[in-house]
Amino acid sequence: MTAHTFWLLLALLFVGGAIGFYAARRPRPSVLGAERLRGNYLAGVNFLVNDQPDRALEAFLQAAELDEATVETHFALGSLYRRRGEVDRAIRIHQNIVARERLDPAQRDQARFALAQDYLRAGLFDRAVKILEPLAASGAHRISALRMLIGIHEQERDWPRAIEVFRELERAGRALQPDAIAHYFCELAIAAREAGDSEEALRQLKAAHAERRRCARGALLRAEIAIEQGDLALAERLLGTVVGQEAALMIEVMPRLAQLARAGGAGGEACVARLVAARPDAGAEIAFAAIIGDTVEFAPLEQLVRDYLARDEAVAGLVRASGRDPATLDAQAVRDIAAVLRRLAATTPRYRCTNCGFSSIGHFWQCPACKNWDSQRPLLRFDLVAGLDKARAQPATDGP
Repeated sequence: MTAHTFWLLLALLFVGGAIGFYAARRPRPSVLGAERLRGNYLAGVNFLVNDQPDRALEAFLQAAELDEATVETHFALGSLYRRRGEVDRAIRIHQNIVARERLDPAQRDQARFALAQDYLRAGLFDRAVKILEPLAASGAHRISALRMLIGIHEQERDWPRAIEVFRELERAGRALQPDAIAHYFCELAIAAREAGDSEEALRQLKAAHAERRRCARGALLRAEIAIEQGDLALAERLLGTVVGQEAALMIEVMPRLAQLARAGGAGGEACVARLVAARPDAGAEIAFAAIIGDTVEFAPLEQLVRDYLARDEAVAGLVRASGRDPATLDAQAVRDIAAVLRRLAATTPRYRCTNCGFSSIGHFWQCPACKNWDSQRPLLRFDLVAGLDKARAQPATDGP
């Protein structure tokens, strides 16, 4: 018997006792009804003890048809079933409550909200939305319903509707993640770019900037468009803004910086040098990003990577193990070692959510686990042990 089942049994036994007390204080006709009610509950408890959940459910549903006092216990039972992953049983419990004619309006709304949670857990988003939208209009469950709706729209990538619901939460002063709306506009900008509509993408990025002036994601997307359009000065300014805001985002800046530098021809190296010089305090972050982004070819980055290889104890130990001195590496050796580190990093987590700890190899603007926006940060060290273990575990392949 699980802990959840144990506590539920205690609650049900308490209700059974309350029913008996209720029967003793009522006129005789009610006593007979209460005895039947208590009998159904005791039968349900017995079925639970004997691991017969379907028969237990039927017994409890029969009891629910007889007395208003049992509703709260049925909410607890439905919640237990949902937590245990038995969503079909939770749905039956809450549908049964909603269907009762003589029910307090507050309890009916509570049952509808619980049923929406069941549908959401089951992945039946359309049914959940159908229940949640009226609840989101007014009442005790309004804010919770709005938050559930915004989560559904995010999962379904329905960004216009997510924006509408966010506005409702914002007006109520209850938006949990104020920066989320800027990401919704960024998502719309990405969709517009994929459809070949650069003008619409720019409009959506302008909206994102209006919502959050320090929107790093929006600046990176705008820089990509600027590079495509040949506006290299604007792209450099935007990338510099992101680097100035947060050095940890250098790992996201680096691929765009390399694209910008290569598009800039002879002036590309100077562009890299200017951005590196803007953050003299972030040498390790920039070097790590250069290794991961395969941009060691640029002289300012090559020097930072050389310094990183000598200063990071674990990496320096790996270099010495290869028979080289980290302090005297030539340009080709720096690139070769960077390539090895990049291959090792490709098999180990490089990002971690600061909210829930979820780790991933790739970057997500929204954490897949806790759904927080802007919570992932790069792990600015190479996990050499894990990387080498995974490399050894991979089967050897024949050369060409």
